[in-house]
Amino acid sequence: MTNRFIPSLLVPEIFFPVKDKDNITANIIEQLSEEGFYRSYEIGDISQSSERKRILNLAKENNYELTQWLTFIIDRNGLDVSSLDSKLRKETVKQLKESLYGAAECGVSNIAFVTGADPGGARRMDAIEGLYESICELCEEAATYNMDVLVEPLDREAHKKRIIGPTKDAVELIRRVKKQFSNIGLAFDTAHAALNGEDINEALEKAKCETHQIHFSNAVLNDKDSLYGDNHMPIGEPGFLTVDKMASILRKADELGIRKENGLRVAAEVRGRDAENYLNNEKETRNILEKTLDIVSNQI
Repeated sequence: MTNRFIPSLLVPEIFFPVKDKDNITANIIEQLSEEGFYRSYEIGDISQSSERKRILNLAKENNYELTQWLTFIIDRNGLDVSSLDSKLRKETVKQLKESLYGAAECGVSNIAFVTGADPGGARRMDAIEGLYESICELCEEAATYNMDVLVEPLDREAHKKRIIGPTKDAVELIRRVKKQFSNIGLAFDTAHAALNGEDINEALEKAKCETHQIHFSNAVLNDKDSLYGDNHMPIGEPGFLTVDKMASILRKADELGIRKENGLRVAAEVRGRDAENYLNNEKETRNILEKTLDIVSNQI
C-alpha cells in the first residue's frame, strides 16, 4: 500500500487566497516536508528563480514528484489550447512551451492543463483537430525536458462547458496523440466525470490506461441547486463525494491496475477561501485523504 497510492497536494487550490505570494509555494512544501505525508506536489508557475531553486532542492531531498499546472498561465494571459482562432492557439502553444524552462528549474516531471470552450456542433471537430496539434507540439517540447503532458477533461454541458469533455472523447484524443508521443496522459477529476453524467467507476474503466493521477473534487449535481457545478467545494454533503465514495473509487482504481507499477497520485481538490487561516484547509483535506487511504489499505 505504501507505494500504491501517492498522496499529492494541489498547492494553488488548497492555498488559493495566498497562491500568488512570493515564496509561498516553497515555504509550504518546506513546512509540510517535516510532516512527511505528501510525496507529490502540484504547483502553479513560479516567477522567481530563487523560489524555483528552493522547490528543486526540496524535491530532490525528499524524492517528490512535481506537477505544474499551466492552467494559471492560460487563464492569466487569455490563452486557449483549442481555439478556433489559429493565431491565438499558436500563441498559446508558444507561451506554454516557453514556460517549460521555468518548470524544469523547479524539477517538474509533469505539466498539466485544461482545454478551451466547446464551440459546439459542426465546429467541435475543427477545434479538436487544433487541440490535437497543440498537444502534439507540447508533448514534443516536454519530451526534451523529460516531462509528461497531462490533459484534464472538464464538463462539456454542465458548468465549465469545455471541449474535453466526456471521458470517451478524452481517451480517444489521448490515444491518438500516443501514437506519436508516449509522454501523454489524463488527469482524472471526479467532479467533471460526475457533471458529465458519467458513472465514475465506468469512466475510470474507460480511461484506465491513460490515467496518471486522480483529483478528488466534489460537486452538487442537482442543476436546480444554487451550488450546482464545479466549485471546488469541501468533501461531503451536499455534494456527491464522501470519504466512502473516495475509498470505493480507489478500490476500483486498484482493481483496474491503474498506475500499479509507478503508483497513482491522488489529491483532494478543495479551494481555500480563508486568507487569514489558510493552513486550516490543508489540515482538513489531509485528514480526509488520510481517512480514505486508511480505509482502502485495509481492503486491498
